[in-house]
Amino acid sequence: MALSIGDQLGPYVIRTPIGAGGMGEVYRARDTRLGRDVAIKILRQHLSSDPVLKERFEREARAMLALNHPRICTLHDVGCQGGTDFLVMEYLEGEPLTERLRKGSLPLKEVLRIGMEVCEALEEAHRAKIIHRDLKPGNIMLTRGGVKLMDFGLAAANITDREEEASRAPLPSTTRTVSGPIPRAPLTSTGQVIGTIQYMSPERIEGKKADARSDLFALGAVLYEMATGKPPFEGESQISVARAILEKDPEPISATKPLTPAAFEHVVNTCLAKNPDDRFHTAHDVRLELKWIAEGTSQPVSRQAAPASKAASRALAWRIAIPVLLAAVLVAVGFYYRAHRTTPLTDKDSIVLSDFTNTTGDSVFDDTLKQGLSVQLEQSPFLNVLSERRVNDTLKLMGRPVGDRLTPEVTREVCQRTSSKAMLAGSIAELGSQYVIGLKAVSCDTGDVLAEAQEQAAGKEAVLKALDAAAVSLRRKLGESLSSVQKYATPLEEATTPSLEALKAYSLGAKTGSVKEATAALPFFQRAVDLDPNFAMAYVWMSGVYFNLNEVGRAAENISKAYELREKVSERERFDIEGNYYLTATGELEKATQTFERWQQTYPRSDFAYRELGFVSADVGNWEKALEEWREALRLEPNNVANYLNFGLACMSLNRLDDAEAVYKQAERRRLEDEFLLQSHYWLAFLKGDAAQMAQLVSAAMGKPGAEDLMLATQADTEGWYGRLKNAHEMTGRAMDSAQHHDAKEAAAGYQAVAALREVESGNREQARAEANAALKLAPNRYVRALAALALARAGDTAGAEKLAAELDKSFPLDTLVQRYWLPTIRAGVALERKDPNHAIELLNVASTIELGAPTNLTIFLCPVYLRGEAFLMLHDGNRAAAEFQKFIDYRGVVMNFPWGALARLGLARAYALQGGTAKARAAYRDFLTLWKDADPDIPILKEARAEYAKLQ
Repeated sequence: MALSIGDQLGPYVIRTPIGAGGMGEVYRARDTRLGRDVAIKILRQHLSSDPVLKERFEREARAMLALNHPRICTLHDVGCQGGTDFLVMEYLEGEPLTERLRKGSLPLKEVLRIGMEVCEALEEAHRAKIIHRDLKPGNIMLTRGGVKLMDFGLAAANITDREEEASRAPLPSTTRTVSGPIPRAPLTSTGQVIGTIQYMSPERIEGKKADARSDLFALGAVLYEMATGKPPFEGESQISVARAILEKDPEPISATKPLTPAAFEHVVNTCLAKNPDDRFHTAHDVRLELKWIAEGTSQPVSRQAAPASKAASRALAWRIAIPVLLAAVLVAVGFYYRAHRTTPLTDKDSIVLSDFTNTTGDSVFDDTLKQGLSVQLEQSPFLNVLSERRVNDTLKLMGRPVGDRLTPEVTREVCQRTSSKAMLAGSIAELGSQYVIGLKAVSCDTGDVLAEAQEQAAGKEAVLKALDAAAVSLRRKLGESLSSVQKYATPLEEATTPSLEALKAYSLGAKTGSVKEATAALPFFQRAVDLDPNFAMAYVWMSGVYFNLNEVGRAAENISKAYELREKVSERERFDIEGNYYLTATGELEKATQTFERWQQTYPRSDFAYRELGFVSADVGNWEKALEEWREALRLEPNNVANYLNFGLACMSLNRLDDAEAVYKQAERRRLEDEFLLQSHYWLAFLKGDAAQMAQLVSAAMGKPGAEDLMLATQADTEGWYGRLKNAHEMTGRAMDSAQHHDAKEAAAGYQAVAALREVESGNREQARAEANAALKLAPNRYVRALAALALARAGDTAGAEKLAAELDKSFPLDTLVQRYWLPTIRAGVALERKDPNHAIELLNVASTIELGAPTNLTIFLCPVYLRGEAFLMLHDGNRAAAEFQKFIDYRGVVMNFPWGALARLGLARAYALQGGTAKARAAYRDFLTLWKDADPDIPILKEARAEYAKLQ
């Protein structure tokens, strides 16, 4: 229906028409309730009877409701009055981009700004799984606050089968002069083209399934039009435009605008690639490219003046000859001075290392010298070497493979994109029987040489010493103080190894670890220590990988070897070794904290110390502190997958699930992968009740060493949570088989020890004893002994539990978690078995300050809390028992899918029953029985729960 000024739809009074399109009219209206102007879009009444068009109109509402972003027009309301369907949207003051383009092309600065803002809107839409499908200048509103993306009427979130079928109808009378399928364009059932053909991607024209990259094609067309003033593909009809899109490349932008940066033209051409696989993958990538171009073109481009006439030039020749010659000399001197003077860096600047130019023909120098140089430079608290992970992330944005060779040209682009100050190039060449090592620091922006150093080595065995000398010399020339260089310049042969072959293996391990899962790097580090048993940092790397794989015995063994060799390493590496020795080998968390804090103070720009301090805080249950440390680590190094994993884990532990999801999505957008990130994402899906996502993540881990067993064991915990113990038993067996297949016996034993705890609290005491003893036989490391001892205590084998507790006490007298968490808990379990709940409570007081911590890498949480609750039940103190079991619900994000968390619901029901609160008790029993509705029917504790619940009826 046509609306007139003064007409009213609900509380909205029509003021004036704004415009009209194929689907409906848009009016400016006044919201009488809130006293604000709004825009109302109505569906043309004669189209309301078309179910496909009506569905499209409703889809726009659903799409806009799913989006809330400053760059996207906000939807306020949806309504229907007298058969008229309408949307109520934010009223925008400004003009559509089409109006701006009527005046001609836009300045590059404005093109880049608008392009980046459109990318922000597309990022949000694509993140919500919504494809705009009609991106064009008419749907881009230019307001005082910047771009607003409008009209999601064609947005594809869940396209219907009817419209999908309709969208495959061919364009009328469409033919092609080339062989292949007839081009197709999406149509409605009325034959109207869906979308604007000039901005439509080839795959949409051909009727193929389109994804977010189709929007990027349209974005490329818009960028092209803003830069040139005309669309990239033109024709006399829709057919000819479609044919141009399918068969032709647009005229180069530089043909119209000669001063256009090549980088911008590359972005546009990449967006306009015929094959979606050849385009950018995300709007985020396009925005980063445009941002880089904008930052690189922030200075005005100088234009050459028009040349003078030949006569005037001759008349001036002698007048300017001498000044020009003098100026040329001065310029030459200036260039010479600028190339040879030292321009010191500041402690805020970062540098990028390129790969060495090796002209010797000896492959032992490949990667090795760069690794050695990195070790020497990273000793400096003054210099900031761009991390390998950040380099790889930048290579991805450049469209290059991760780990690609860093030639000087590639390095300079990485340097500019990361806003680094300088690139450092190295070279090695033969000179008779000698070797020449050269280092050169070059400004990324100007290409000026900032500093140079060169050393000669009498033979191959002296190359590392020559590299060391050159690096130390360069550090001074780059502005580092003499006192700093003298204090933090351990010779490379001590900080790493005198063996070139060992250093090569180490460098390959470090490179592999940054490109693939850490597990894949282990053989290289093992090769390094085989070649040089005194290579301390290779042991450190292996320790870290083994610890993450739940091989805590191997982890402790390797860090202990590194600790014995710590006197010759660099100061930075000594912090790493000593802190992790206290954390992993002796368990002295207080000493570990002190070491990491000194590391933090000496190297405040390094994320490592913050990450390690976060681990210590998590171990003792201080999750707020862990969050602070891991947030800072992520800020310092936003390209390290471990920082996302840890920060997300802290968010979950504090029940901030939406924050955790945002963190993991950010890691996904950066295409960061890791076996432990899969597990953390699984835990988040579990906490949100997303079974489909959980199954998908487990499936993604299959066949991946280190990830497969971890995820199978995690799924076993979930099966145990729901009382499906037979499934849990099967999953644990598969996890153990996978772990042992990859030489991870300790991990396998850990999974079996966890199974023992699962069985014992369910009432299967004999099964629990069998699992505990089998785990001890397989790999009796510290955590396996602690878990097995607790399981044996709860299963009635108090002698076996006490024996293991005594062994732990003797072997780990300084271990914070053993002394303050595990031993009190194990001994409390023994006391409960002996019907002495008061003694159990007294023992558990020791653990009270760290009971919310993470005492192992396995999903084991709140064990002291559970036993304290059991002790109060034994004392018939319902109030205090309820307070303990309630912690499993209050700290849901800490408990994760640890099966005792489900059983705590039953403990809570029993506590309420002791209080005499029959109604609360019945509700709590129902909660537990609902949770275990699919549980194995023969589980002893399930039978007890059903009988207890029946008595309350």
